[in-house]
Amino acid sequence: MEVERRYTGRVRRWIVVALLVIAGLGITVGPAWADSSPGNPITLSFDFSDNGAAPSVSGGVFNVAVDVLPEQTHGAIRMVAVAPANSGASTMVCRFQNVTEGRVRCAFTFTTSGTWTLHAQYAQYLAYAPGRFSPVLAAASTNIRVGN
Repeated sequence: MEVERRYTGRVRRWIVVALLVIAGLGITVGPAWADSSPGNPITLSFDFSDNGAAPSVSGGVFNVAVDVLPEQTHGAIRMVAVAPANSGASTMVCRFQNVTEGRVRCAFTFTTSGTWTLHAQYAQYLAYAPGRFSPVLAAASTNIRVGN
């Protein structure tokens, strides 16, 4: 009986030691994998601060800016405003524009009230094909409520 207790006690100790070692490896190895990804990820965010009022049909032009991080990123952004479902309004598109100082601006004139979906898509210029772009490398979307 005493031999079984010693054996059981040793197994428990080894299990505890093994779990501590595995947990320690997870903590030290995890961040190394996260930092080893190639290239910098591109982050896009919407900015509506250029406007003096909320978006509305009667308010005229509404400016939308997309900030690109990291700020020194070269490439272009295209923005698309998708009209509310069943509104009969057309989707509006701002063609690809160069990223300047980490930002691209587009002016939309909304034609109907409701919830519009804004999409921003980032692409890079293709060196071997002037005027052409890579597939979309980063994207962001948001909803914006447009009043009357």
